[in-house]
Amino acid sequence: MVNKIDCRLQIDPPADGAWNMAVDEALLAEAHVSKHPTLRFYQWERPTLSLGYFQKYAERSHHTGSLKEDVVRRLSGGGAILHDQELTYSLILPASHPLAGNTQALYSAVHHVLVQILQSAIADAPNCNFESCTDLSDPDPFLCFQRRFEGDILLKTPDQKKHKIVGSAQRRRQGGVLQHGSILLAMSTVAPELPGIQELTGIQIQPETLSLALPTSLAKSLKLNLIPDKLSHKLKNSALQIRLKKYLCDRWTNRR
Repeated sequence: MVNKIDCRLQIDPPADGAWNMAVDEALLAEAHVSKHPTLRFYQWERPTLSLGYFQKYAERSHHTGSLKEDVVRRLSGGGAILHDQELTYSLILPASHPLAGNTQALYSAVHHVLVQILQSAIADAPNCNFESCTDLSDPDPFLCFQRRFEGDILLKTPDQKKHKIVGSAQRRRQGGVLQHGSILLAMSTVAPELPGIQELTGIQIQPETLSLALPTSLAKSLKLNLIPDKLSHKLKNSALQIRLKKYLCDRWTNRR
């Protein structure tokens, strides 16, 4: 019998971008001390553009649809994401976890479960299938969902076109790894060039439905014992400080 690792399960209400990013960072820092993973699901209270860690702030002018929306810089790399009609997940693993040191294995483990759950959700959509990306693209597009990297989840429609529906990114620190990603459930009016699952299949998936279905399957795949929880007083204070001193500061957002 394989011993399961206790893991905090946190399902949060919609919040602003600075808070969402601050909580992920606070949980990553806490994993170094507690040695326990966290699986978190959250949404965004209004359309928000998140820049990848290495993107230049000036590049946001490339996407005119989001110029009037909130912007935040992520701790993780990759292209910009317009967070709106989606469910976001984050998985924080301490360095001691077997998958914490293997970038591609962690992507694959999580995305494999996402494909299974999403495929089940669109079972009534004829000839629509999810698959992992193998045809890579030049990572020039500003938006993450217009890029293609190994392991991205694509939705293949009956006309044989492939659309990126899930993209994830990681950030590693000495004490652990953060992987978070977006599941594009429907098109945002702020980014109409990116159809979501609803537009591509005609099936509407509620974020609450996924946040209930995904934890059990992810826990089984990653050998986690899920313990529903909320932010402790200490973690909440830590996130508040990170939000104030980092994610609400132009010095961080405009740092490149």
